[in-house]
Amino acid sequence: MSQAYDPLLCSWALPSIVAEICDRAGVPYDRFNVSLLEGYVDGFSTSSAHSAASAIEALAGIFMFDPASYGGEVHFIPRGEAAIATITREDLVDDGNEIERISRKDSISIPRVINMEYFDTDGGLTTDKQTSDRSFDARANSESNSETTVIMRADDAARAVVIAHKIAAEEQRGEVEFSLPDSYLWLTTSDVIIFDGDRVRITSIEIDDGQQNYKATYDRVSAYSSNISGVPAAIPSTPPGLVAAESRMEFIDSHILQSADDALGYYIAVSSLTLDWNGAVVEYSTDGGANWTDSAGTTSNATMGAITSAFGAHAASYRDDRNTFTVKLLRPDMDLIPATMTEMMNRANLAIIGDELINFSTVEQIGETEWRLGGLLRGRKGSAVSGHAPGERFVLLDRLDLTFVEAELFELNRPLTFRVISYSRSDGPSTTVTFVGRSQQERQPAYLNAHRSGDNLVISWQGVGRLGGGYGVGMGRYFTGYRVTLGSTTYDTTAMTLTIPYASGALSVQQNNSITGLGPAISVTV
Repeated sequence: MSQAYDPLLCSWALPSIVAEICDRAGVPYDRFNVSLLEGYVDGFSTSSAHSAASAIEALAGIFMFDPASYGGEVHFIPRGEAAIATITREDLVDDGNEIERISRKDSISIPRVINMEYFDTDGGLTTDKQTSDRSFDARANSESNSETTVIMRADDAARAVVIAHKIAAEEQRGEVEFSLPDSYLWLTTSDVIIFDGDRVRITSIEIDDGQQNYKATYDRVSAYSSNISGVPAAIPSTPPGLVAAESRMEFIDSHILQSADDALGYYIAVSSLTLDWNGAVVEYSTDGGANWTDSAGTTSNATMGAITSAFGAHAASYRDDRNTFTVKLLRPDMDLIPATMTEMMNRANLAIIGDELINFSTVEQIGETEWRLGGLLRGRKGSAVSGHAPGERFVLLDRLDLTFVEAELFELNRPLTFRVISYSRSDGPSTTVTFVGRSQQERQPAYLNAHRSGDNLVISWQGVGRLGGGYGVGMGRYFTGYRVTLGSTTYDTTAMTLTIPYASGALSVQQNNSITGLGPAISVTV
């Protein structure tokens, strides 16, 4: 029986490693301070060809600390500590320039996949790789590779690469530049402060006449922790049997998420309960499970779970800052990040709760897998706004993690049974839903106007397309025109204006689809 791993017996304390590097570089013991550092190092590879700075930088990239020079010493400060000051706009120096400046990076710059190569202790010091795969922007599909001279076990390496990915997402929010008077001379690099309500970490200071100019980057406490387990470095002589994790599936009958999906169909989101998983196949049945047909196969892990608190309905015409809700995700490695209003309007943080599509802006991690979300845009893409109860599904609608399945016309408005089976398993959970074809349901027209002109009624409206976004919106391929109804008389047209004989009564306009028929109406009384 192998002995359990004990870092006290098998590793070296991180402070002693950093102190040894400083000593070898000729730094006197009374000129550096490692007392705040914690943790153990399984091993570390360096040589005379590497500088002390590069050696410490390699350790800092894994154990997350920063050097800061003050009080005649180099101090090594762990990240994720409590903020030491709160700065408001009233504290800033107004030197005639911008009182503060925020430069934000494009979220597409964050790689979708980060790989880290390292020497694995349990693998006989063989080179191994741990990977973090997550999307912060639907456009991002790049992959980044890095390597470290820190010798680790699989779990430690997996946590390190996931934390690096989370920090990259936080730093993507940008850099803040501001100036403070001499009364804040005691602040130094690596200090964490609350600046104008946001947590930031000071990265550089420039001393000027009567003031200090600071640069700081956004910083989130939860970014520095992860409970993920790594993939062990094992090279068996014969292929091992794989006991795959069970999968979870959500059938999403929603409006299309991109123009390329303009067909009758639905989305499938699949995820696993643990990381021991290499994909799943989704099967469907039209006869209650007597016979099964493959619907889709996927190796993408969607971010999903269930809400754990109720919240009410809200108008879709303006942002919902009244309601917040909590959501419990399936796994600890699943992550959510904040988004600005502009980013939400560009489809960031789009999710489905029940059958309502929303965007969320504010994100707070309150537990290992639980998050509080707020700053909501409701009823997105024409979905119905409703109140929501604990237990309703939550799926982050990252198009790269979803599979769109084109449906047959005979499947419309009938129950379909789905089951998801992890690769190397023989069975899995099933669910039965009624497919209503929301991917081809037309939107409600807008801006209906009617006025009398002599014996005629002049009607105008604005059609609402399902393709594109912003100013580039178009109608779908199955859109056939508009149905105008006045009382019991109907008119069909492809234009957005119509002149008809005047009569009083209820006037409505609907968009028509050759597959799903008439969409919701906009109405006035004339």
